[in-house]
Amino acid sequence: MDNFLPRELPKRSDNKLNKNKNRKSAPFILGLTILLSLGLWFLGNHPSDQIPPPSFFNQATPTISPTPTPFDQTKEIIKQVNNLTANLTGDYGLYVFNLTTKISFGISENQVFKAASLMKLPLILTLYKNVEAGKIDLQTKYTLKAADKRPGAGSMYYKPAGTVYTYQKMVELMGQQSDNTAFNVFRNLLGDEQIQKTIDDLGMTKTNFTDFETAPAEIGLFFRKFYSGSILTRAHRDEILGYITKIFDESRIPAGIPAGVRVTHKVGTDTGVASDGGIVFGTKPYIIVIMSDKNLKVEADAVLPKISSAVWEFETKP
Repeated sequence: MDNFLPRELPKRSDNKLNKNKNRKSAPFILGLTILLSLGLWFLGNHPSDQIPPPSFFNQATPTISPTPTPFDQTKEIIKQVNNLTANLTGDYGLYVFNLTTKISFGISENQVFKAASLMKLPLILTLYKNVEAGKIDLQTKYTLKAADKRPGAGSMYYKPAGTVYTYQKMVELMGQQSDNTAFNVFRNLLGDEQIQKTIDDLGMTKTNFTDFETAPAEIGLFFRKFYSGSILTRAHRDEILGYITKIFDESRIPAGIPAGVRVTHKVGTDTGVASDGGIVFGTKPYIIVIMSDKNLKVEADAVLPKISSAVWEFETKP
């Protein structure tokens, strides 16, 4: 068994071998120590979840364009409309609300303008609220009186006293023809106070029924709440929308919209007043209200379709 034991090397040889090993390993150990120290320092200052990938230092920092805000998106169309009306007589206001994106914009949208026949909108809504409450029947027959007649717009003015209409037919004439006689009959039936309450309940704080004043944003608010279907049943809402589609005057908002696109709207016309407001049922339906006051008729007649066209291009661009 003793033959398998290793022989003991001379002590002098051991010392020489150890010295050679020490000389060769010293630089390696020193280098390794330095590398480990640097590594520990780097890890301490850069947690593992923050260490950049190897290619990080060779990459250029990308430039990211900020996402356009609604204000940025609408600056161009606002400038365009302002340019259209800049040299015209009178005041012009605009309000637009996209029913899909919920983005709105306007020009003098909170300024008070003369409403003219735009005031027929809250009257019609008040009438239908009474219908749904069971207080008024649209099939009720009404006999026209001479004192009912009001000139300006509508065919009822030219009918003889004693002509019989249903309430529903008079509502239709008020929508299609903006009939002033039908408006007068219903105004007397409902009373200004009740119609103003409808206006107030909608939150239209700048709208005064008796003074016939409102603002573009307030007519926009009317259409937003009316179209939501939360005020009237959808059947009655759609019935009213039908009455203000393809009306007697299609020369304003519809004239700036491509043929075949449905536009439900109500015009307002008086001396120095040319307004129009409604809903354009494009791929992304939107509410548009254009109002003017103290204008020259020839200028207003020309610029309202141009404003409508500019808004259509903005709302339908990709």
